Amino acid sequence: MQKNKTMAGVIMALLLLIFVVGVARLFILRFESGDVYPAYSSLRSDPLGTRALYESLENIDSVMVGRNYRPLESLEFEPETTFFYFGSAASGNDWVPEKLVKVFDRLTQSGGRLVLTFLPVTKSNSAAPPRENSESQRVEGGRGSKDSGPNKLVSIKKHWGIGLVFKENLPLKDDKHLAIEATSTRTDLPPVISWHTNLYFDLFENVWQPLYSYEGLPLIVERSYGKGSILLCADSFFISNEALWSERHPQLLVWLIGGNSKIIFDETHFGIYKQPSVAQLLRHYRFHWFFAALVVLALLFIWKSTSYFVPPPQDDVLAGADVVSEKDYTQGLIALLRRNIAGSQVLQVCAREWEQTFKKNPRIRSAAFEHVKGIIETESNASKKSKDPVPGYQKICKHISEEK
Repeated sequence: MQKNKTMAGVIMALLLLIFVVGVARLFILRFESGDVYPAYSSLRSDPLGTRALYESLENIDSVMVGRNYRPLESLEFEPETTFFYFGSAASGNDWVPEKLVKVFDRLTQSGGRLVLTFLPVTKSNSAAPPRENSESQRVEGGRGSKDSGPNKLVSIKKHWGIGLVFKENLPLKDDKHLAIEATSTRTDLPPVISWHTNLYFDLFENVWQPLYSYEGLPLIVERSYGKGSILLCADSFFISNEALWSERHPQLLVWLIGGNSKIIFDETHFGIYKQPSVAQLLRHYRFHWFFAALVVLALLFIWKSTSYFVPPPQDDVLAGADVVSEKDYTQGLIALLRRNIAGSQVLQVCAREWEQTFKKNPRIRSAAFEHVKGIIETESNASKKSKDPVPGYQKICKHISEEK
């Protein structure tokens, strides 16, 4: 019976292990494909991600590439840094959070380069993400609330001299939007690239330089700002894994970097943050040896609790006498008594318990108790040579029966 229970436990443990391994494998496959991450994240390896660009740049020895998982307000930018802010949602207005603009200004003031690309949109969704649009409408109706509060907004028309405009619908074929051809007049850039959005830029300052356009509408623009530069792209397809496989444009990608030696891919605007784990903190502050010592002490405590450092007394339980296997509770009680009461003390303990139990019994006279004590004293002196309590027990039983 005990063997069957052991086998059942082993089988359950194996089934649980197989289940855990299967679930872990599913998660690994999902994260390897990358579709759990937003579009144009550098952690995403399917056609909508930018992991191919990240890993390609990572293989260049002269370039240092990294991802940002920290809040933007806490970043300290170094000179010659290119900051990739891919896949940003284009709202239906030109108001953006002031704290974000301040981060970008710090980047350019330090001599860095901001590369900001927008998500592709069509006329059906050109009203911009509903959440952002409704937020902007609520702010506009708030009687100047754009200029107050912790969520203060800034107009990029006034700050950068540029606005966002949505063109008419893209060409259709079989109810599918066709890519348009964005053209450039620069000799050091590809003359034509495919474009998949009806978003374009409205330039309010002459400092903006159009790099690509469609029918005179700017699609990729650049300007100097502070000690650095800003490059805005109305589409993000050309940096995706799909584009790098089907229609890569190395010259344009080199232009994005701007000759800088440090490149940062931002992941925080996708909602991807990394919080330091307990294990990382332990390694950082070198507490791993302390916890290793605690584990050793725990193992020593378990060993001490389960093992005897001093052999048990000779008059203790006989070998195997305290092992209860398929026996009733009476035999278990007997084994327990044998473990805790020495053989030479059994008669005295039984007599003492008998006296406490029947002392007030009128059928047993007090002389019987005295006589039993005398028998125990006699047997105790004899027990030094023989530890068998049976003869004394028989004498006591005979005396008690005669007294009745």
